[in-house]
Amino acid sequence: MKILVTADFAKEGIAMLSRHGEVIHEPWSETGKLLMAEELAERVSDLEVDVLIVEVDLVHEEVFEARKLRAIGCCRGEPINVDVETATDEGVPVVFAPGRNARSVADLTLGFILALARGIVPMHGRLTSGRFDPTDIQSLIADLGAARGFELASATVGLLGLGAVGRETATRLRGFGSRVIAYDPHVADSVFEQLGVTRVTLEALFERSDVLSLHSAVTPDTRRIVSAERIASMKDGALLINTARHQLVDGDALLDALRSGKLGGAGLDVFAAEPPLPGDPVLSLDNVVCTPHIGGATRDVIWHQTRMVASDIERILRGETPEHCANPEVL
Repeated sequence: MKILVTADFAKEGIAMLSRHGEVIHEPWSETGKLLMAEELAERVSDLEVDVLIVEVDLVHEEVFEARKLRAIGCCRGEPINVDVETATDEGVPVVFAPGRNARSVADLTLGFILALARGIVPMHGRLTSGRFDPTDIQSLIADLGAARGFELASATVGLLGLGAVGRETATRLRGFGSRVIAYDPHVADSVFEQLGVTRVTLEALFERSDVLSLHSAVTPDTRRIVSAERIASMKDGALLINTARHQLVDGDALLDALRSGKLGGAGLDVFAAEPPLPGDPVLSLDNVVCTPHIGGATRDVIWHQTRMVASDIERILRGETPEHCANPEVL
């Protein structure tokens, strides 16, 4: 048996899979290649692959035509780069790694909130640029006034979505003493109660939040859910955090609100183009903290996805039921 792994995968996972056959590890972070379906199909055919584990490569119809696979592993929270319908037609189970990056994204969310609440980034810039002059009292007073923020214990933080990342974020916020409210019609009341989170309507979420953090998937109902009208209903000076998907937000409305001061600031890890283009106007705003989609970029996430996918692939090869399968009807 041959197992091709193009995902970032911990050595422990490679060792686990090596018990079942030859493992060929070609991680995309080292090859620098995101394989299109045709390229991946050629590789799968040339190597006579039986099990394929990917992270960013496209597993579409061409791959299934190139080789009869026993299983596919996708190292993502949802197997969005795998044609699950074709895999199901071909009788190929697709396992994935839900929640693999939940803790890492929640950590970054808290980092954004703290950075904005305490003016960490602009104050760092003033110190390192030499603009902070401790001998000039008036300047010192102005600098300290500009840094004046708020404690998280005094804030109401709203979460749009209470899935894996939202839940991890809520847990962290409760540790800071924040009042946490959330909107998620797909989550049971018992989950809200367990987390100490207050369920509110969508309208109340926007109106009551001092900080609004987005943790929803993109669906027809949530696309551009952060609209100009909903931003207008928010508190003056509220903060917006988006570590989920850019498509949740009306980008022009967000830009206008940040420029006008309607929103006090934003923490953004996702953009319309990724990485964001140098001319993206949001990058030039002083009240925005940006990162280039690094929410899941931790060594811990690699271990989480390795453990989940390798364990489920082993279960399939042993004739057992995997824990996270996108098409269980093929089992």
